[in-house]
Amino acid sequence: MQIHTTSFPLHSPTVLLLLLFTFSGMDEKVVWNETHTINSQHKYCYCERDRNLLEVSIQCRSCKNWFHSTCTSISNLPDLLFTTNYCFTCRNCNHEGAFEQFERTTAGWKDICSAAIANLILEEIIARIGPHKHLFDSKNAELMTEWHPEEYHFNKKQIIPFVDKHWQSLCTERARTTTWWATLGSCLYSSKDTFMSRDERQRSAASDFRLTDANLWHVRPPITKRLDPTTPITTPSPTRCSSSPTPLFQPVLPALVFPQSSSSSIADHPSNRFGFKYTPCEASVLSLVGYQQSESRDGCVLSVADKSPYVYVTQDGLTVTTEKGFRMCRANVGVKEGGWYWEAIVQNAAGPSQPDGPHVRLGWARREACLNAPVGYDAYGYGYRDKTGDKLFCSRPEPFGESFQTGDVIGLFISLPPHSQHSTVTRRRIPIAYKDHLWFEEKDYRPSKEMEALKDDPSKTDYVPKRIPDSYITVYKNGVNQGVMFNDLFDYEDFGSWPDIVMARRQQTKKKKRKHSESSSNGGGGGGGNSSSGQQRWTEDPPIEDDGTLGYYPAISVFKGAVVTCNFGPHFQYPPVDQDVSWKPFSERYNEYMAEECMWDLLDEVSRSFKANTSNKK
Repeated sequence: MQIHTTSFPLHSPTVLLLLLFTFSGMDEKVVWNETHTINSQHKYCYCERDRNLLEVSIQCRSCKNWFHSTCTSISNLPDLLFTTNYCFTCRNCNHEGAFEQFERTTAGWKDICSAAIANLILEEIIARIGPHKHLFDSKNAELMTEWHPEEYHFNKKQIIPFVDKHWQSLCTERARTTTWWATLGSCLYSSKDTFMSRDERQRSAASDFRLTDANLWHVRPPITKRLDPTTPITTPSPTRCSSSPTPLFQPVLPALVFPQSSSSSIADHPSNRFGFKYTPCEASVLSLVGYQQSESRDGCVLSVADKSPYVYVTQDGLTVTTEKGFRMCRANVGVKEGGWYWEAIVQNAAGPSQPDGPHVRLGWARREACLNAPVGYDAYGYGYRDKTGDKLFCSRPEPFGESFQTGDVIGLFISLPPHSQHSTVTRRRIPIAYKDHLWFEEKDYRPSKEMEALKDDPSKTDYVPKRIPDSYITVYKNGVNQGVMFNDLFDYEDFGSWPDIVMARRQQTKKKKRKHSESSSNGGGGGGGNSSSGQQRWTEDPPIEDDGTLGYYPAISVFKGAVVTCNFGPHFQYPPVDQDVSWKPFSERYNEYMAEECMWDLLDEVSRSFKANTSNKK
């Protein structure tokens, strides 16, 4: 049999036709835009139809595909466009079975304002071009640039009525307080990453605002990375120097399950902010004290209240991450004296390999340290940087040790000499109910202008903070001593000029009360005995005495997907065996702190009983 072969030039029409027929049956690769809201085929959902901006659709948190509300079996879907406070898993991505999962999460004020402004923009666009539904298909998404949504600005007088009208749809699980409108205005003013004012130089809560990214096709739920809870996490072996000691044990790290939505949107606890702090409490057997701090069954962990709202903490309270820029979390107890040690197991950090990758800073911080910044950002904390191994204080890096990355174990040791004299603890706290739980609300310590000046420009201030002589922080990397990172730390009892300011205010208040009392006694007041009933329960002054929480706290800062697991002891991979001073695992500090709490409760009970008896005798 003779076989005939025919050759064609590559550019001939015959070859092009053959290629066309060969590949015509192959699916075109689906390409998504940067925000994963539009794809190149304009096919979405189970039905593979196009999306339309005028119809409610929801995004799967796993595959990021979009699904028409009419194609799902969910009964409680959002009924308002641009709603983002939900977590949805389509049946294709659900490993537990071929069914859908949907959960509405508590709406954060940023979510509420964004959805309201997006709907108001859409109303303006429809009023201008008409309700031509086909124009709002994703295949016509380029028209959005011609409609210039960035030109539409709205102020509180327009946003508040919209939110009020659609409260049930927008404000999931959020109580309608009497001052919610003020909180909304504060959110618009402070959230510069999401809302832009018409004139940034004159920005205020009363400004006209628009979305920073005004393209309505980009509105989507927050994208979070959720690790599969069935997959155990193993720590990669770090690259160690030959001198690194062998670890005493290899810890079994828990599977990481982070919240399904942004911490700013969902929280079963109050967060420390605006000069207040919160600790869980419960009824006390002491009748005059009334309430006492609740004891954590897990002991020393990361505080769920004392962290940035954009930080995720696992249920065991030991692992932390964030999808945002640098954010910080502190442990639930601090130290005032003695030698203490804890380890940070770095589960995800780029180190020097990726300048823009996930990064970590670790260290010790005081109560005044900013939670929405890395440790070492201000004069209230000392940090160690993964990317360069630099040490940081007041945002000024200095060469120190080796860089570190995924798999490394960083040990952090602090030594604080005994106090020459122990100050009396002064506590003022009010029990409040928050989501079926009781919490103590207390005023928290605030940064002083003198310490802030040290961060901004030390040359412009002559303030010299008090220091703790012979105190120091030592850092270890995989058991190798990197040296003393900082010594003679700033005294945690240095409040700057706050004591002078607060005492002056208190003197003014006393004078006013004295004048008011004299006026009342002369017949000019009429009922002045009840004047205290109209006073606010909190003044604007921060505490200037020790309330039992002063000291240095373990602090972890994470950046864009970095993950750190804390080991507070009692067993460590690399204990600091070269330390000359006696030391304790940080885990032991929690029992000490709770014992101190019990002692202060008893002293408060005795003091109140004495005052009550003295008052009765009068």
